Amino acid sequence: MESSKEKKNYCNKCGSEMPQRADFCENCGASREVRDIKYVKPRGTGASFGKGVAIVAGGFFILIAIPILFSGGALMGVTDFFDQGGGYIGVDNIDLETHTQMLVGKEMEIHMDDFDGPPHWMWEPGLDDLVTIKIKAESNNGKPVFIGIADASDAYPIFGDVAYDEVIEYNIDDVRGKYPDISYRYHSGVTLDVAPTDLNIWVTEVSGSGEQTLTWSPDLGNFWLVVMNEDGSANVDVETGVAVKIPILDNIGRGLFVGGLVLLAFGVAIVYFGAIRPR
Repeated sequence: MESSKEKKNYCNKCGSEMPQRADFCENCGASREVRDIKYVKPRGTGASFGKGVAIVAGGFFILIAIPILFSGGALMGVTDFFDQGGGYIGVDNIDLETHTQMLVGKEMEIHMDDFDGPPHWMWEPGLDDLVTIKIKAESNNGKPVFIGIADASDAYPIFGDVAYDEVIEYNIDDVRGKYPDISYRYHSGVTLDVAPTDLNIWVTEVSGSGEQTLTWSPDLGNFWLVVMNEDGSANVDVETGVAVKIPILDNIGRGLFVGGLVLLAFGVAIVYFGAIRPR
């Protein structure tokens, strides 16, 4: 006899009582079903804090990335715009002239006190690792030209009493240097009675007809740049160009640009996966 304490089952369709182990209702024939109750968490609750953190963190990386990205791009753009080939950047077609025997760019003081590089046991760079200077000059009046660089301590005793024009400043009205505004300072003095090629003071020098190019890896010290006619005559009139090669500069530009892209992508990914992407 069935126990009165035995649990009773009822049909989910018609409500009729069903035997304990019956698979179908004897009254309506419906299948016996065991229905699980599932709880669905309401959408949009409990997630606002996580989204807020994602937006703040991602926005922080994006804000950092934007100026880094633009700085790297600008640096790369400048080096590309002033590219002179061979890794040099600079300007060309600058006309310089004087009625004296010499054009001088002086007090080129070169030191490395402000270079904050890696520890010296890792790398102790020389100036030739950091910068190379290229100076070009070609006569506008057909005379052979001379370009020389001398240590200031050697230049003063010979040129200190000589008449020359010192180039103290030039401003470029358009970025390609087509209309430069040159400023000179006249230094009164006597006439130099010797050709520059006969002097033995030069750290480096070039001379001859046509365009002359002087390439110099600077040393520490104070130097004069001197442009003259090769024979030492007055009325120097030349078309010049100045360029520098700074290998690390291009690497810095690329590094900043790539680093900015990485930070930007990281910030966007945090915002998207943490706050925007549907779950």
